[in-house]
Amino acid sequence: MGERLRALRTERGLTMVQFAELTGMSQPFVSLVERGHARLSLTSMARVAEALGIRSASLLAHEPVGREVLDGVDVVHAAHRAALGPDAGPGARRVWQLAQLPGGLLGTELVGTDTAREFTAHPDEDEFVYVLEGVLEVELDDGTLQTLTIGDSIAFAAGRPHSWRAVDSSGYRVLAVVAPSRATAGIEHGAVG
Repeated sequence: MGERLRALRTERGLTMVQFAELTGMSQPFVSLVERGHARLSLTSMARVAEALGIRSASLLAHEPVGREVLDGVDVVHAAHRAALGPDAGPGARRVWQLAQLPGGLLGTELVGTDTAREFTAHPDEDEFVYVLEGVLEVELDDGTLQTLTIGDSIAFAAGRPHSWRAVDSSGYRVLAVVAPSRATAGIEHGAVG
């Protein structure tokens, strides 16, 4: 992620010091992240994405090496995924960007073995998560825990803090989709039933 962060920062003409001020991080820490010697927390990623004017998922996800863009359609074939090399080991999370619509849906596939909790929320986007493999433990900001297994799903309204983690070293594989919140756009959510 460090290389991507540096590229996005320099594309916007920001010095490391300016970027650090925008995100509330120290310049030495930004330097460590860009060189791959430190990791951003999910909270810091959200601040970075906001400062860069992009979605958090776009910052984290590896972009496909190719895609077909048609009129109102985005196609990403499995063969177009970026090769990530060997697994980073215990506690790692790997994220691939899937098909997306500008300003609309953004799909990602996440594979991870991270067992630490860290709360996050998408302030203006609703989020849907579907478990493809493994077991995922989800905690809401009120302490409610949900254990999700293959085929289970969960949806979060924009701004709802939550965390997720692998329950053991076998990890998880999930499909996550974020989309602009209907509530923040002035459209109420329908009842779930």
